[in-house]
Amino acid sequence: CECIDIYSWFKQSPARKQDLMDTIDDFNCVMEKTILYFANTRWVLLGKVITRVFILWEPLQEYFLVYLPENQKLQVQNNDRYEKIKETLTSYVIKIRLQFVLFLCETIFDRFLTLFQQEAPLIHVLHYELSSLYRLVLLQFLTTDYVGDKVDGFLLDLDFKLNEKQLNNKQIRIGEETRKLLNHLTQKERETFFEDVKKIYHTTAEYLKKISVQYSDEIVRIARAVPGLLTAREIDYSRDEWLIYSLDNNIDENWYIKEKKKDCSGSELIIYHRIDYYWNKVLNITTANGIAKYPTLNKLIKSILIIPHGNADVERGFSINENLVPENRSKLSCLSINGLRSTYDGVPINKEIIKSVRTSSFLYKQDLQSKKRASQRPEKENTESLQAAELCKQALQEEDGLLSKQKALQSELHEATSIIADASGRLQLAIKNKDNLEIQRSTILIDGGNTKSKAINEQLSKVIEELIKIQTKRKNNFTQQQQKRQKTLTNASIILN
Repeated sequence: CECIDIYSWFKQSPARKQDLMDTIDDFNCVMEKTILYFANTRWVLLGKVITRVFILWEPLQEYFLVYLPENQKLQVQNNDRYEKIKETLTSYVIKIRLQFVLFLCETIFDRFLTLFQQEAPLIHVLHYELSSLYRLVLLQFLTTDYVGDKVDGFLLDLDFKLNEKQLNNKQIRIGEETRKLLNHLTQKERETFFEDVKKIYHTTAEYLKKISVQYSDEIVRIARAVPGLLTAREIDYSRDEWLIYSLDNNIDENWYIKEKKKDCSGSELIIYHRIDYYWNKVLNITTANGIAKYPTLNKLIKSILIIPHGNADVERGFSINENLVPENRSKLSCLSINGLRSTYDGVPINKEIIKSVRTSSFLYKQDLQSKKRASQRPEKENTESLQAAELCKQALQEEDGLLSKQKALQSELHEATSIIADASGRLQLAIKNKDNLEIQRSTILIDGGNTKSKAINEQLSKVIEELIKIQTKRKNNFTQQQQKRQKTLTNASIILN
């Protein structure tokens, strides 16, 4: 009630919220500035609401006890809500009570409430968890030897109001933070506080005991509890099938154990499948004739597993719908909303999906660039082909020119060789005839022919080298064109496939 009064003070007033934020900034700019609201249908939030109030305790005191009386006198005059809030922030009794409620939430109820926020079917563990919760509550105010290791009906038979079994004020569990604050109370206030604590524990235990009734024949109780589902004969069948199931040795361990691994301490950690996964395997067992082995249990268990274990799924659905249709999307059609919700429910959100979303823009741009390159490729290839053809044409022209030059040089070399041969014959004849003038002329012809032959051979060597270079270049260009053409055909084949 105290937390709701504080929340209600700021709920409809942006100006008050801003004044509180300014006050909080004077203490710590990184402190949470929002007052949480507690709803009676969401008990899991109670601890968080109280924790937030304690975090903002000093700023709230500054705001309500100093700022408002000095700056907003008219607002606080004859204001019942302000007086209640003022009493809350100045009373150690109320602060200790809030601390005790926070202890109950954090150490007793939050684990139970958080467990049943899951989407998986949990109706099968509800009775066990309620019994465990009842036992945990009893251990807060009863002696350990009285509660002992009692379970089920023996635990429910305990009289938790016996005075001799109650823990004294020093032993009763109220939380260390709560006990530290007791020094601020008078003796009478302490006695009143512990009386209230015991009343809270007794009331809680009485309620849990009422809803944790123990039955001897569980499967029959369940079969009878679902109205109109099974006939009297089918209820009898369900008892027999349950007995057969209890003695069935064909239950595969992999049906209920999902994974076995070691934790950080080296102990074995077992991760179990969901209960609906397990029962789907069991209920699909057939006899040697191919008939379902547990037809009545199939009907009963499937009906039981769809019973909701809480309203978390419904509340979660409302929150999802609210997030899907904010103010700026209020004109979405029903078809669009259903599509968004189907996508939300059907697409699992995991690391791979998040990574894909983050890289989707990059991949989209990359795909556009690939398509652009693909569209430009024919034009580019055509240009390259024309350029290659032009280069090939030029190379052929150069090669033809060099071949013609080679042919001319070879002709000149042949003439020079003929001159040398003719001069050599004349030289031999002149030597034989001892004709000095002819010898001199023949020698001059031979020297001239050798000089010319040498020059022609040098030119031929250069021409041959250039021919080899041009032919090699033309061959390489042809090979590159063939490789590009083959690559293009391969890519086209991949795209078509």
